[in-house]
Amino acid sequence: AHTEPVDIHLSEATREHLRETLRLFVATQPGTHAVPFNRLSTGTLNLLVFAMLTYIAELKGEDSVIFAMEEPEIALPPHAQRRLVDFVTQRMGQAIVTSHSPYVIDKFDPSQIVVLGRDESGTLSSSPVVLPQGFKPKQYATNRRQFAEAVLARAVLVVEGRTEADLVPAVADVLEQDPSVDYDHPDLVGVSVFDAGADNAVASFAPLFKSLGKRVYGIHDTPAKPVSEEFAAKTGDFTLYKVIPYGGMEDLLTIEVPAHVQRKFLSVADALPDYPEHHGRLEEGMDDAQVAALLWKVLKKRKGDGYAALLISQCTNRSELPASIVDFLLKVDADLRTPPVSGPDSPATSEDGVTGEAE
Repeated sequence: AHTEPVDIHLSEATREHLRETLRLFVATQPGTHAVPFNRLSTGTLNLLVFAMLTYIAELKGEDSVIFAMEEPEIALPPHAQRRLVDFVTQRMGQAIVTSHSPYVIDKFDPSQIVVLGRDESGTLSSSPVVLPQGFKPKQYATNRRQFAEAVLARAVLVVEGRTEADLVPAVADVLEQDPSVDYDHPDLVGVSVFDAGADNAVASFAPLFKSLGKRVYGIHDTPAKPVSEEFAAKTGDFTLYKVIPYGGMEDLLTIEVPAHVQRKFLSVADALPDYPEHHGRLEEGMDDAQVAALLWKVLKKRKGDGYAALLISQCTNRSELPASIVDFLLKVDADLRTPPVSGPDSPATSEDGVTGEAE
């Protein structure tokens, strides 16, 4: 018989009962106020799950653990994505992740990356990333982030410099807004614009992206010197390729953009803090030739600083855009609307993601 006036009996508490009566509160930095576990952000919850898996790995022995995670970047800022991948690859015996984040992908070497895609029938295929013969490691290293984005794309448009990389999306923005033009924006159809860094480097990326099963397009101005046989051979790997009939983008814009748009741009650019004042300003009484000459000098001085894209943003429809760029983008758009040719070298119609593996 029990003689004590107070006794404790364990009840038949179920998991559901515990959920109703027990709640975990967590305080996240920089704040100190604790909030219920289930009210934390998606990214914080993902990191807590990751921390739990890490603890399990430590108990089992890190080198014996295969870490597999789908889309580890969900709801995480870039610095957290990089830190997570660094930790996993350093502490786990093997890591396998699927990802759509360039911040995750560029933490893996090309030999550790497999590009996944599905054709129109839904068949899943994979392509290892193999740098073509003669492709310098430095070319990959200096373009690592761009490459990480490009491997996620359906197709890649290779341009020669920063100015062109800014200008092409700006032209696409105006084309998309023109109701008289049937055109799909590159972002809508999965085209990544890739800055090769120079006109003589554009063709070197064609074999690389073609080997990944992608449609690859190339455009650059007329080189000052004749291209080499090696360069010419690589251009054969482009799905579409164009050499614009100008020695530089400044020439193209001053000739193909209407004078009234040039005037509008110069009046807007005049208020920019980095406007090159010593080249002069737009003044009343200037004729079209004087305006074009001033525009050329301003664009040349601020090459790569976004001035060309700002000029394009002053255009309101296709008729005001540079015809050489428009014609090429429309051909790219038409090509993307055609089904791929079947065969081992045919481009994939879409890319579902990238698998990164590290051992």
